[in-house]
Amino acid sequence: MIKFRLISPAIFFCFGFLHLQAQVSDTNAIKNLYDQSLDYSEDRIDSLKSNAILIETASSQLGFSKGFILSNRLKGLAEEYAGNYEEAISWYLKTLNDARSAKLVEYEIAALSDLAITYSEVKQYEKARDVYRQSLQLSMQRGEVSNIISGLGNLGAIYNLLNKPDSALLFLEEGLRLSTAYNTSETLPTIYNNLGNVYFKKKDFYKALQYFRTNKSLHQSPDQLGNLWTDYLNIGDVYIELGRLDSARMYCDEALRLAKQLNSRSKEAESYSLLAKLYERLGQYRMAYQYQQQWYQLDTALVNQDMAASIAEMQERFNAKDREKKNQLLQAAIEKEKLNNRNLRSLSLAAFLILVLISIILFIYRNSNQKLVKVNAVINRQKESLSLLNQEKNTLISIVSHDLSTPFSSIHMWSRLLEADHNLAPDQKKATENIRKAAENGEQLIRHILEVEKEGTGMEKMELEEIHLAAFLHHLVEHFQPAASEKKIKLSGPDPEQQVFLFADQSLLKRIIENLVSNALKFSLPGQQVQVRIDNNSAFTDIIVEDNGPGISKEDQQRLFTKYGQLSARPTAGESSTGLGLAIVKRLANELNASLQYEGNPGIGSRFIIRFKK
Repeated sequence: MIKFRLISPAIFFCFGFLHLQAQVSDTNAIKNLYDQSLDYSEDRIDSLKSNAILIETASSQLGFSKGFILSNRLKGLAEEYAGNYEEAISWYLKTLNDARSAKLVEYEIAALSDLAITYSEVKQYEKARDVYRQSLQLSMQRGEVSNIISGLGNLGAIYNLLNKPDSALLFLEEGLRLSTAYNTSETLPTIYNNLGNVYFKKKDFYKALQYFRTNKSLHQSPDQLGNLWTDYLNIGDVYIELGRLDSARMYCDEALRLAKQLNSRSKEAESYSLLAKLYERLGQYRMAYQYQQQWYQLDTALVNQDMAASIAEMQERFNAKDREKKNQLLQAAIEKEKLNNRNLRSLSLAAFLILVLISIILFIYRNSNQKLVKVNAVINRQKESLSLLNQEKNTLISIVSHDLSTPFSSIHMWSRLLEADHNLAPDQKKATENIRKAAENGEQLIRHILEVEKEGTGMEKMELEEIHLAAFLHHLVEHFQPAASEKKIKLSGPDPEQQVFLFADQSLLKRIIENLVSNALKFSLPGQQVQVRIDNNSAFTDIIVEDNGPGISKEDQQRLFTKYGQLSARPTAGESSTGLGLAIVKRLANELNASLQYEGNPGIGSRFIIRFKK
């Protein structure tokens, strides 16, 4: 994702501070210095700050109000390059407020784009998406093709970060179409980079590599080091996924070198993160751990809970000022409406004897409408509050998952390193194995929590197809036979030759069946039976997972499908149970337009029925 720039006349300011002081009556000198400063890379932070102060001083002498907007934006850019994101957002919000007050839409678009980029850098992707939408809407109103293409490319990148690659592809393909139609070559690298990231997310690595290589060929000039760093990092990640680890190491090392040359903490952190991934794939866990620690130190310094709270507080203060302005305009409109209503009542009184019935009807109608407006206003305020609370929840979950997953990953890698030591005694090897399993269980718990808390699988595109149900279930049951044999449980499935077909998403159905069969094995004793069968009739197609376990008490049945609903029954062999599985299964069944039912009584086993209406 590239930073949005205002397009100004290509007249460059080349004479420095003394020349600008000598030409204080010329606002063009200020504008030219601003345009030149926007092209500075991250290794020229001090020059950015100096130019911002220079523009502010000259603008004050000239009474050039726009100059303060330009100066504040450069100050925000310098703080962003330095990794001081709270200060950067503070300057960008001030720039946005001043641009709106002066009704300078082009500067408002620039400030919105700056804010969105900074929000994405601190991993607040929902906020970045909302701000990018505002920026794109303003660009479309002005009909500025280049800005529209940039907005489409940036929105595509954000939707990809929000794990919505199909939505991202829609924005990016439209941006590519416009860029090709209007021959705007300066926007193509952004589109290509984001398209490569989408196909990487969709695991089409060769197509992703094609876009990343194309971008690398466009970024060979000395002023393109920041973009070249992105290309090296992306190509290195693709080679890791393709298993071409020697090539991956070359690109990862080059990305780290460029990040240090640019003196960018954020780029250096992402380089360490990819190197940790590479050395874990190479089996060199000590090196992977060292790079992971270097990444975590930088990344934690960049994004933490205190920063997120400060950023949210700054945004709320800005929103409060914005709402105050809107309320003032609304109050003026209300006073005007009151005046109009008084005039209308005066006219109505003059014709009261003739129009008495009509006046009564209008009065009743107006009162009803005012009540409806008040109710709608309350509902809208409640919706806004719920939306803010939901954003805060998502941000908290993101931060918690980041802070918890890293120590679990470290424990996991250290245990793998210890297991590779052939000099350990048997009891030491057993202890090391237990440590690794505990770390894996912790990582799995975090993934479960995040899966339950996200908005739902309905936001993802389902792939519906006709499934040979008996053969499909038979294959899944075979996958669980080793686990059943280990507990001496007889596990049986339907006859694979049974001719029953179902139109559904195979991936979601697989997750449902695997979860139910896994639960049945967990809660069954050795010597008992677990059966998966099909009941097909003219009205329904039922998939039944049945066991002879302890069943579920009446009290536990009340919270059977709730999130984190721990039941009194425990797995028979000490297996882990988070209380999340059945809540997930219920949600997945709803996505497939099916129902999930439970039948059974304590002591006689359990029967779960997934019912599809015909």
